[in-house]
Amino acid sequence: IGGDVVYRGGGPVTHGSEFVGTPVANGVLARVQASPMGNCRGETNDDNLPQALWVFSVDACGLYGFPDLNLIHAGRSSPVGQITLGSTRGNFNVSSGSGLLLRVDKLNR
Repeated sequence: IGGDVVYRGGGPVTHGSEFVGTPVANGVLARVQASPMGNCRGETNDDNLPQALWVFSVDACGLYGFPDLNLIHAGRSSPVGQITLGSTRGNFNVSSGSGLLLRVDKLNR
């Protein structure tokens, strides 16, 4: 989801012409990048280690396949950790089989 490409059987993970990750036995590992539109962050807390991103690209950002939903609050400010979605059509259903890539920052105290 978002545009990265990997071919099973060999070769790197690419985002356009840029190499962004490596295939491993049960998936791929890649370094997170900021979204081109600037809405989502890349690495946080100097954590630039390759990560498993499931089916998401390195710069995946936002809500895919939910045209009537908006991200109201991402949880990075107070109330920290609380994510709020809003709908332009009233009640909504996020059905089973939907995916969420949740990135967790270190707690800085």
